[in-house]
Amino acid sequence: MIGPADDFPVHQTHEPIRFAGTSDRRFYDRYFFTGHRCAPDLFFMIGVGVYPNLGVIDAFGSVALGSMQYSTRGSRELGDDRMNMSNIGPFNVEVIEGLKKLRIWCEPRPDQAVHFDLEWNGAVPAFEEPPILQRVLGRVMEQATRLIQTGSWTGYIVCNGERIELDPETSWGARDRSWGVRSIGLEREPKGIQQAKNASSERTSLWMWAPMQFNDHTIHFSLSEFADGRREIETVRRMKSFGKDGVAAPAEFLLGAEHDLRFDHETRELLDGSVSFLEPDGSRRHVKLTPLRRAYLRAGTGYGGPDPWRHGKYMGENWSDSVSYDLTDEELTAKIGPTHVLCRMETDDGHVGYGTFETQVYGAYPRYGFHS
Repeated sequence: MIGPADDFPVHQTHEPIRFAGTSDRRFYDRYFFTGHRCAPDLFFMIGVGVYPNLGVIDAFGSVALGSMQYSTRGSRELGDDRMNMSNIGPFNVEVIEGLKKLRIWCEPRPDQAVHFDLEWNGAVPAFEEPPILQRVLGRVMEQATRLIQTGSWTGYIVCNGERIELDPETSWGARDRSWGVRSIGLEREPKGIQQAKNASSERTSLWMWAPMQFNDHTIHFSLSEFADGRREIETVRRMKSFGKDGVAAPAEFLLGAEHDLRFDHETRELLDGSVSFLEPDGSRRHVKLTPLRRAYLRAGTGYGGPDPWRHGKYMGENWSDSVSYDLTDEELTAKIGPTHVLCRMETDDGHVGYGTFETQVYGAYPRYGFHS
């Protein structure tokens, strides 16, 4: 059961805050936000991660604007106070009201590509995804709790000298909060039995994760599917927006998730398509996806790619810098994917929404023309 305290990065296990206890170096506690203006001009990502067993807290802000993507990053020693989320390089986080309102700001510094002062307001109640658990050769590789929420942004972003104002009526986005054990980032372990036995070869081929935000509700659509159509994850959930009294109706769990997508066969990026699910009365609801803008996940954000900085990497007592990427360089973008794709989302009964559609195709997936 999650509660307001779970919005603070103080967890000790994959469980909600009342449970504790792991010495795994990969334990993490993270915020991840996306934002846009319901238009193709701007798409941004912000992340803050705490790594208690590495003694590090770090953050990034990455903005796709024009033909470029600009990223500012910061890191410092965690110290003894897990509640201190200030001065992470230039980054700061304040939880104003748990699971509803946060302030995230990045102070300006010389030679820094991005700075901002933003307030996040949840549009729907935060909700938990199904528990995450993956073992390889008996070892836990991933074990985490993750909550999802859509919302709106107020404030401004300055990117490469251009100031962009965000109005909550049109500046929307999504976030996840997750904590537990995860294999991404940190110092890499030496190769061993997992590689010798090719133990990670049995993985799903198609991944979809989409918080689809409409004026009065949000649909969270998530699938993890093998090449033969079997599914490891299938979640479709409708959340009503908060009313004027700050209360929202309970979530609806929906069935019958399907997809019909079109990809670029060179880059494996989404071109267009649709997803669908069953309404409670048994009718099928279709959502047309029209990509508007892409933000590249590995554009200096710590998730990998050509940049040497990784989440949890010790960078000294206090560190920050900025990098930029030319999104017209196809050789470069091939190295900094996958992408979060900002889409216009139109239902077949006339509702128009917007949101991130994160999709990845790994290896063979014959239905969409990928054979290796």
